[in-house]
Amino acid sequence: MEFKQLEAYVKVYETQSFSKASKEMFLSQPSISSYINALEKETQTRLIYRSTKEFLPTKSGKLFYEYAKDILSLREKSLFSLKSFSDSTTGNVTILASSVPAQYILPEMLGEIHKLYPNITFNLEQMDSSDVVRGISAHKGEVGVVGARIENPKCAYKDFMSERLTLIAPNEDRFQRIGPGDIPRLLRNEYFVMRESGSGTRLGYEFFLKKIGIKPDDLKVSAYFDNTQGIIHAVASGLGISFVSELAAKRYIDQSAVIQIRVESLPERNFYIIQKKNSVVTPTVEVFVNFLRSRASKYDNRQEAVS
Repeated sequence: MEFKQLEAYVKVYETQSFSKASKEMFLSQPSISSYINALEKETQTRLIYRSTKEFLPTKSGKLFYEYAKDILSLREKSLFSLKSFSDSTTGNVTILASSVPAQYILPEMLGEIHKLYPNITFNLEQMDSSDVVRGISAHKGEVGVVGARIENPKCAYKDFMSERLTLIAPNEDRFQRIGPGDIPRLLRNEYFVMRESGSGTRLGYEFFLKKIGIKPDDLKVSAYFDNTQGIIHAVASGLGISFVSELAAKRYIDQSAVIQIRVESLPERNFYIIQKKNSVVTPTVEVFVNFLRSRASKYDNRQEAVS
């Protein structure tokens, strides 16, 4: 069994295409097929059901993918251990992140770490929190960052940082006079812009709504959005009110595009770094995770400043 065979199988599995894998590895498609055939012959197991229309890994193929990823990661780690941590650090890190970390936290952090390790390449994919957890458990990324802890037996969580949610409304005179005691009435009577199911933000404010005796069905939902930016723009355009990340909304509040409504006892929510349990962590990923945790206090302090 050769590393090139494992690399070919992992690439085919992840791209779900022999042709895409051949392009990304700069190899001919027959070479990719030859590598996969050799693996199946050596393991005496069918790894992939071949079809002209779709890629379908077998049950054994899914299990083999997990081992192949770990073997390749262990190889990278062993090679890396022979080099010192310096600007020569190289590697790729695939990050799965929910909308707030992907849009408002990680870009700045990636800029900072790039200055220290310019040869690390990052692939940042945005999705909702539940999809991030599923993606990490399926080995589709090395690191996940989410705003809600959605338990999964295959995932390990590390505290990253915290922030507050905030209630925002269109910049209209009638919302200027809303006090904390008016919140239940406001939520029941005004149109509400809702995040999609599986969002960490939504999980956070649904917990708060339950505490004050409001069910999701009590809300007059005007629209559903799958990203924070869209919700803020929708609120600014008069579509309704909504709970969003205070970090994401700060610029719009400062510019009076939306109004921030004070809500008592609105809890903070935590962000978490997720990695798959018992997987081999490459030194590049380890450097990245340690950097994230070391810089988190900077963003927590920012949250205290804007609250």
